[in-house]
Amino acid sequence: MPLVERDFIQRELREHLAAVRDTREGRVAVVTGQAGMGKSAVLEWARHTAESEGFTTLHVIGYDLEKVRVYGLVKRLFKDLSALAPEARKERLGEWHGILGPIFGGPRQPGEAPDTEDVLSALDAVVRGYVRERAPLIMVIDDAHWGDLPSMEWLAQFAIKVRDFPILIVVSYRPDEYVPALEPSLRTLDHVAGRTATKLTALGLESTAAVVRHRFPDRPVDDAFAEHCHHCCGGEPQILRELLRFVEASRIEPLASSLPRHGVAMEQHAALAYVDKHFKKRFSRLAPDSRRLALAAAILTPHVTVDRASRLTGLTPEAIIAAAEDLYRQEILTSVDDPRSNWGFTHPLVRLAVYRHCFEANERSAMHHEAARLLRADRFSAQTAATHALKVLGVRDEWAANVMVDAARECLASGVPKAGVTYLEHALAELAPTHMRAWLYYNMGRALFVNDPTASIEPLTKALQEADEPGTELRTHIVVELGRSYAFSGQLPKSIALLEREIQITPVGKRPRLYADLFMWAAFWEDDAGFASRAHNLQRLTVRLNTEGATTRTNYSLFALVAWYGVLTGRRLQTTTKFARAALGPEAANKERPGFSWVEDGWGFEIPMVLTLTFIYCDLFKEAHELLESGMAELRDNGRQRAHLSYGHAFRAMLSYRQGKLKEARKQAETGLDMALKLGEGTPSQWYAAGVLIQTLIALGDLDEAEKIAHRIGFDDPAKAEQATRVLPVPAIVLAELRIAQGRHDEVIRPLTELGARLRARGMDNPAWCPWGLLLAEALNAEGPQQNKKLAREVAKQAVARADTFYAPVAAGQAKRVAGMIEDNVNAQQALWDAAVALEGVGANYEYAKALLAYGDRLRKDGHKPDAIGELERARDTAMACGAIPVQTRAAAMVEALVGATALPPVDHERADADEWVDEYTGGYSPFGIPHRDEARPDADGDRSETWPFREGPTRRPEPE
Repeated sequence: MPLVERDFIQRELREHLAAVRDTREGRVAVVTGQAGMGKSAVLEWARHTAESEGFTTLHVIGYDLEKVRVYGLVKRLFKDLSALAPEARKERLGEWHGILGPIFGGPRQPGEAPDTEDVLSALDAVVRGYVRERAPLIMVIDDAHWGDLPSMEWLAQFAIKVRDFPILIVVSYRPDEYVPALEPSLRTLDHVAGRTATKLTALGLESTAAVVRHRFPDRPVDDAFAEHCHHCCGGEPQILRELLRFVEASRIEPLASSLPRHGVAMEQHAALAYVDKHFKKRFSRLAPDSRRLALAAAILTPHVTVDRASRLTGLTPEAIIAAAEDLYRQEILTSVDDPRSNWGFTHPLVRLAVYRHCFEANERSAMHHEAARLLRADRFSAQTAATHALKVLGVRDEWAANVMVDAARECLASGVPKAGVTYLEHALAELAPTHMRAWLYYNMGRALFVNDPTASIEPLTKALQEADEPGTELRTHIVVELGRSYAFSGQLPKSIALLEREIQITPVGKRPRLYADLFMWAAFWEDDAGFASRAHNLQRLTVRLNTEGATTRTNYSLFALVAWYGVLTGRRLQTTTKFARAALGPEAANKERPGFSWVEDGWGFEIPMVLTLTFIYCDLFKEAHELLESGMAELRDNGRQRAHLSYGHAFRAMLSYRQGKLKEARKQAETGLDMALKLGEGTPSQWYAAGVLIQTLIALGDLDEAEKIAHRIGFDDPAKAEQATRVLPVPAIVLAELRIAQGRHDEVIRPLTELGARLRARGMDNPAWCPWGLLLAEALNAEGPQQNKKLAREVAKQAVARADTFYAPVAAGQAKRVAGMIEDNVNAQQALWDAAVALEGVGANYEYAKALLAYGDRLRKDGHKPDAIGELERARDTAMACGAIPVQTRAAAMVEALVGATALPPVDHERADADEWVDEYTGGYSPFGIPHRDEARPDADGDRSETWPFREGPTRRPEPE
């Protein structure tokens, strides 16, 4: 059928092609119109014209049956990617393989869903790859009203930036047949297309007459006959085509004299061409094999081939080809030029008429059932098979129900988990045997959890009600997921209560996984009054575990949790680090360990997260760096981008801050905070990133920016900062550091005192992760009405004792620095010297710079001018390397003053000579065995050298003058 009366849109498309080719700027054209108005013909013309002008063509047609298939339109648009071998596809997709692999047929990681924005960015990258290799391009999307929502959302957002690419996008859709969810995407395409959003109208009389004469080139056509044809079809091209087929099949001459006898029949046929009884009557006149093939094609579209049609109908390939030729003559199917190629109906209206009017309901259901098995056997995705299983009614089939589960997991792996709920709901209603109901509800809960943890609670609760007896694998998984849903819904007490109940009724040998989750969530519960006894129970549980012979993820997770509880409670560092390293797996001959997966199915990334924090707070920076970098690479490779990586960048910032790499810490914290804020207000990861960013800004001296961020996130709002879930760094600590840096010491005394009381009551008082006592001591020691030097010394003394019990270098050094600064006495030198020694060579250069500054200042006050200058210069240079402007400025100013000074400040010799200071100061023993006066080092718990990896000798202590 010729393309007539479409000159305007053809001219527009030619102009677009020329512009894209000449300017390398992309364009969008949209063609709309009712069914049968010739949209597909226009797009076909555009495609062939572009190919003739050197454009690479990407072409896809939407189909009604496949509109539920997530990224189905995209997959068929880039079908050459799906056709690649796995290794070739991985190479082609590059860094985006982890995200796009599941969409294009690669490996699936169903545990977590990639972020939608990252999927869209990855698809943009795919287009950039096409542009590099094959520009210019034309992307033709026909019948977009049947496109799946994720594909159309990507297309719409890409169209907005298409001017940056040498691509012409041509889209067609029916304006009255799309689902409401597609409206934003279609409106965006219309807006970008602008004046090129063309609505096709009916043909005029002259064009209709031209088409009629084109159909009967060897016979005269009367004007009256052509006019009657126009009247019958209303100028709609597809109805006109069907009418002319009817005229030809009925052997009606295209003359005016034929109208008295056949005019009414022509009019009725045009009006009823695709209506139930009329089409059914026409269909019944076909040969049996032709009818059978037409039904199979209606089911299989867009995956019809001779082989598949043969297997679905039971006809031989030769019979299929013969039937296809008959249907081609009847203008129902397109021709079969290649028995291996896909083919289909001449128009969607024809396919819809066959599908709707020519099946019995049970026959249609049975053919869809068989088509699902057939396509799965041909290695099509579970979603492709599941689109057919959705049409199967009242058949209890375990295989079909499992296909629905696989399809839901594909949706999850593709970043659209909620789409999988449709498959699971149908499986529950129509397909699943009773024993599968718990499995289906479990998968429904996992699908809903990604975007709405609260919504996942109901199906997971139903799954638990349907599950078998305690101790079975599925029931354990259900309890674990339900506990996770409670935790992420702000209901940590319910999560812990659920796990405790299940542990009580589960056989002893089946409990370890439940214990792992119980102790994990309890570690994040701020108001856990039973934390001390829980920590004791965890130690009892793991005392029998062999840290060198464990092989299961559950055991490794328990080791990680023992280590984290050790950090929280201040357990000996040697024991804590032993379990932390054991969590990485058994040590090989080269001293390397396998590591800890962040994406293993069935496990969240919370345990690797706390293991990373354990290494950071234990000052094992190498282990923290390796675990964090391998984890972030694993997250990226498996498509876990924004939500998970926001935590990753926050942890990078924590590590860099701890090491004194302040500029890098700021960069990583800002990246993590930006990612977290895009996820929505109030997400936990924004507190992690913002907390360390504020600490870093304080160290850099940018207090104004630190205040802005604190206010924006809510650190100064107790209602926001007092969260049910533990956040690190602790928001109250971050705010206290900021207020102390601002000189507002009186504002932090009460909240720090209350925080300390809570932590001590729960047995989790360790300055390594929550230095409330050190900050309180600083605040109490500051000048002002709140000053209480005696209480400040007492609080600092207790903090030093706790730090020495844990025995991590940074915590010990920080505590001794604060204690020494509070004492205005010559003997404070020992405390400050201990602080500098503890921090030297550890790699925590910001804390080291502060210790050197305090030590140098003490030397200055005690009259050791040359030594003071040396230490202060080291403090200045170390701070400069860190970017710690306030410390650098103070040290530089002191050096300058000392170099030009002629006198030293007075010293409190009476206090300096007192024995009381040495007795009070619990940190008076250097960890290197350099004692106060003649006393011996009191550590009796073995070699600690591995936790003090110094590269240089300790700071020289000045000889008394």
